[in-house]
Amino acid sequence: MANFGDFEWDIEKASSNRRKHGVAFEEAAKAMRDPFAVDFEDLADPSKLVTLAMSPRDRMLYIVTTQRGDRVRIISARAVTSHERRLYQEQ
Repeated sequence: MANFGDFEWDIEKASSNRRKHGVAFEEAAKAMRDPFAVDFEDLADPSKLVTLAMSPRDRMLYIVTTQRGDRVRIISARAVTSHERRLYQEQ
């Protein structure tokens, strides 16, 4: 388990996510601080939250998290699709 501020994640999952999507969970944690981030409830799993946010690397991310006590657990992160980018920009 890795920690970064109020965020945590599984180290193996983070490594797999970086290989698959090219996004480090540290970058996703920093993106979660975007003041213009847009949150959506995951309709398939209400215990998860989807966030569209701009990372410090000037790329927009789709981040899936869940609440674990007083910490936010990052489950996955990837670049947004063009549709998701429009949702962010319209908010």
